Amino acid sequence: MPLEPGTRLGPYEILSPLGAGGMGEVYRARDGHLGLEVAIKVLPEAVAQDPDRLARFQREAQILAALNHPHIAAIYGLEKSGPVQALVLELVEGDTLADRIAVGPIPLDEALAMARQIADALEAAHERGIVHRDLKPANVKLTPGGKIKVLDFGLAKAVSGDRSSPDATSSPTLTGRDTEAGIILGSAAYMSPEQARGRPVDKRADIWAFGALLYEMLSGRRAFDGDTVSDTLAAVLMKDPDWNALPARTPKNVRKVLRRCLERDRDKRLHDIADAKLELDEAPEPDQILHDATSEIATPRRRLSAGLPAALAVLFALLAAAGWWSALRKDAKPAEARATALTVALPESDQIPFDDSPVLDISRDGRQLVFVSDRDGTRRLMVRSLDRVGARPVAGTERAYSPFFSPDGQWIGFFADGKLKKIPSAGGVPIVLAEALNNRGGVWLSDDRIVYAPEFSTGLMRVPAGGGKAEVLTTPDTAGGERTHRWPSWLPGDDSVLFTIGTLKNPGSYNDARIAVFDAKTNKIRVVLTGGSMARYAPSGHLVYVRSETLMAAPFDARRREVAGDPVALSDRAAGDPSSGIIYAAVGGDGTLAYAPIAETSNGSSLVLVDRAGKSRPLPAPPRPYHYPRFSPDGKRLAVTIGLGHGNRDEVWICDVATGGLQRLTFGDENGNYYPVWSGDGTRVAYSSDRGHQGIFWKGADGTGAEEALYPDARPDLPSDWSRDGKTLAFMRNYPTTEAWTISLADRKESPVEINSATPVFSPDGRWLAYTVLPGVDSPAQVLVKPVEGAGKGGKIQITSDLGAFPVWTDKEIVFLSEKTLVAIEVQTQPTFQAGTRRELFETPYERSEMPLRNYDVTRDGQTFVFVRGASDRTRNIVHVVLNWSSGLAREAPAKR
Repeated sequence: MPLEPGTRLGPYEILSPLGAGGMGEVYRARDGHLGLEVAIKVLPEAVAQDPDRLARFQREAQILAALNHPHIAAIYGLEKSGPVQALVLELVEGDTLADRIAVGPIPLDEALAMARQIADALEAAHERGIVHRDLKPANVKLTPGGKIKVLDFGLAKAVSGDRSSPDATSSPTLTGRDTEAGIILGSAAYMSPEQARGRPVDKRADIWAFGALLYEMLSGRRAFDGDTVSDTLAAVLMKDPDWNALPARTPKNVRKVLRRCLERDRDKRLHDIADAKLELDEAPEPDQILHDATSEIATPRRRLSAGLPAALAVLFALLAAAGWWSALRKDAKPAEARATALTVALPESDQIPFDDSPVLDISRDGRQLVFVSDRDGTRRLMVRSLDRVGARPVAGTERAYSPFFSPDGQWIGFFADGKLKKIPSAGGVPIVLAEALNNRGGVWLSDDRIVYAPEFSTGLMRVPAGGGKAEVLTTPDTAGGERTHRWPSWLPGDDSVLFTIGTLKNPGSYNDARIAVFDAKTNKIRVVLTGGSMARYAPSGHLVYVRSETLMAAPFDARRREVAGDPVALSDRAAGDPSSGIIYAAVGGDGTLAYAPIAETSNGSSLVLVDRAGKSRPLPAPPRPYHYPRFSPDGKRLAVTIGLGHGNRDEVWICDVATGGLQRLTFGDENGNYYPVWSGDGTRVAYSSDRGHQGIFWKGADGTGAEEALYPDARPDLPSDWSRDGKTLAFMRNYPTTEAWTISLADRKESPVEINSATPVFSPDGRWLAYTVLPGVDSPAQVLVKPVEGAGKGGKIQITSDLGAFPVWTDKEIVFLSEKTLVAIEVQTQPTFQAGTRRELFETPYERSEMPLRNYDVTRDGQTFVFVRGASDRTRNIVHVVLNWSSGLAREAPAKR
C-alpha cells in the first residue's frame, strides 16, 4: 500500500514518493537520528509476505550492503514496520541516464567519462561475485556534481518474483527465481541473449548491458529495439546494432569495445569489464585528438559539469582554438613533430590529492609519468609508462609526497614520514637519505646529488643520492625580505638549479615571488625573473612557471642564465595551490608536458565534522571558500573565514553547526577580516583585519554593537586564543616569521611568550600556554608549554619528540598535528603541568595550512573536530599529457633579437 508523507518506518519519516517499479515503491525519507535524507524502497508484497523469499532477500541484501564504492548507490540496511518491509538506500539526487539520453546523443568525451565510471562500479561488484542483472539507463543516475551512481545493484536477484513486466524499458522482467534455466530476468532492451533465452547468467550479462548503454549514449538510440517486448527480444537474439548510427569520430578502440561487449556468443564476449576499461583508457589517435579539441573549445564551461573528467581530457583545447596549436608549430616545417594529447585516468577509488606539494613529475626522456594517488586516505606513488596502458602502484611509497625522477628514470625521489627517500621506479624498499619534515620539493641532478627544500621557511640543501651528509646551499635573506627558498628544478648542465624565493611581504601569495638560479660552481644566487613561482625549464629555451594561477612562459638563455624575452600567459586551466606557489604540472626534458586539470565543478570548499575515530560527516553548509573554522565555547556555532584566507576579500561569518546556516559578522568593504577567535563566554569574536596594515578587532558574536580595535593604531597581529575568563588574548605578531605574545585586555599590557613561535593557546584554567616553535634547518616544529606568568622568562616544557604543530587545548588534552596525523596528549595543570598518555587519533586528509595559520578546531570536550575539505581535496583522477608540447613555444614566446 502507498505510504503517506509523515508515515514513520522506525527512525525514518516518509517525506514524499520518488517512484515505483517492479522492485517496489520508492520514497524520500528523513533519518530522525542523523537528520539525513535517504531513499526508502518498500518491497513488493509477494516478497515481504513470503518467508522463504524474504529470508533469501535478506541474505542477498547483506551481501549487497557490503558494496562500498563511489559509483554504487549504497544500501544502508533493512527496516520493518508492521507488514511493511523496506530497504534503506542512499538518496541520489539528479537525472537518470535515460533522462540525459532523451535529450539526444551524449558527446564522445562525456559519454566515455560516464562509461568509465559505470565500468568502475561493475568491476567492484563483479570482484565480490555480484552481478547487476538489470543494468539500464533508468538505473544510472547523474549527480549534480557530475558523478555517476549505479542504482539497484543486485536487487533483481534479491527481489526476483513471479511477475513479468510488459514494458521493455522499465523495471526488470521477473518471471521466476534467480538465474535458473527457463527464467527471464532483466529489461528486454538491455538483457543479454542468454537472459532472453532464460539461461543462467554471469557477469558477462552485465558486460552486454554495458555495451548496450554505451551504444545508446553515443548514438542516442537503443542498440536493440522493437514495438513490443517480443520484437525487442527478437532484436536481441537476431539483429546487429546499426553501427553506422555511431558518431563518425568514434575512435576505433571504442568501436572495438562495443563489438566485443555485444558479442552474442558469450564465450567470445569480453570476459571482464576491466578489459573494457583498459580499451576505453587507450588514447585516441593524434588526428582524432585534434578533431576533438577543435570541436570542444566552443562548448561553454557550464556544459562540462556532467562529464567533467573526460571533458577535461581536452583541457588544453586552447591549443586548438585560441592559437596554441598554430603557436606550437614552427613556420614552414612540415616535418616538425606535432603536439598531441592523451589522458591518464584512474578509477575514483584512487584519487590524486591536491594539497600544498607537487603531485606529479615526468621523466627527462618524457617516457614515464609519476604521480601521487590516494586510496582510502593512504597515499602512494603511481607510475605510468606512456607507451603502456594503465598506471601501476610503486610498492614501498606509502604516505608519499612530491615525487621526482632521477635523470635516467630508474629511480624516484620522494618525501614521506618526514624524510627524503628514494626508491627504484619499479618499486622495492625505500632508502632514507635525509630529514625533511615539511618538504618544499626536490630535484635529482646528473651528478647524482639531490637538491631539496626540507621545510616551509628554510633554504635549499643538497645530499648525495647514494647517501651521505646533507649540506646547506642557500639561506633566505630575511633582512632583505625573503621568507623561503623552495621548488628546486634542473637546468641543462646541472651546475645550476632553478628555485623560488617567497617574500615576507606577501606570505599568502607568490605573485611577487622571485625565480632565481643557484650556481653550484660559485655558490651564488641570481634572480632571473620577478613575479612568478615554480619554474621548469623547457628544451625549447623557455622557463615555464606559474603566476596568478596561470601557466606562463618566458624565453630563457640557459647558457647565460637570463631571461631573453617577454613572458606570455599560456593557460589558466592547470590546477595548483596559490598559497604555496605551485602548479600541478611538470615539463620533461623532451618537451612533454604533464598537468592535473582544475576542478570545473567546484563551488568552493566544505566544512567537515570528524569524531575521534576519524569518521567524518559534512556540515550542512553551502560550498564556500572556507578557512580557519573555530568552535564557539558551547560547540554549537563556528566562526569561520570565507574568502581567500588572508587578503582583502575575506570576511568572518558565523555558521550554525546543526543547520549549516550562515550569518555574516564583518563588513570590511575593501578591508579583509579573517582568522577569528571566540571570547571565553562566546559573546564576542576577535579577528584580524588588513585595514591600514594589520590589526586585531572584535565585536559581538550576534552581530550587534560596534567594532572595537585592540590598539588605536594598526599592528601586524593575528589573534590566536582568548582565555576562558576573558581577561587575556594570545596573539601572533610579525606574520609569518611570528612571535607569540599575550595581552591583558584590562590595561593593554603585552608580554612576549617566545620569538620564532606561533599558535599560542590557553589551558582551561588560564595558567599555561601551549604553542608551536617554528621549524629550523635541522629541527622540526615542536609543541611546547609554558606558564603564563613565566612567559618570556623560560620554564618551558617540550611535549613532542618528533614533528608537532597547531596545538589546541581541550578540557583534558592538548591536541596537535604531527605530519598528517592528529595526536592527543592527556595533560594536567594542577598543581603543576604534567603530560600523560599520547594517542594518535586519525589521519587528516583535509585542507592543509601553512604555518602559522591553523585550519582546524576541536570542541572543548575533545570529541568533535572540524576541518576544511577544499576543492583541492575532492576526487582527482585525471592527468593530462601533451607530447611535443614545447615544440612551438619559440613562436608563442619569442626571444628578443
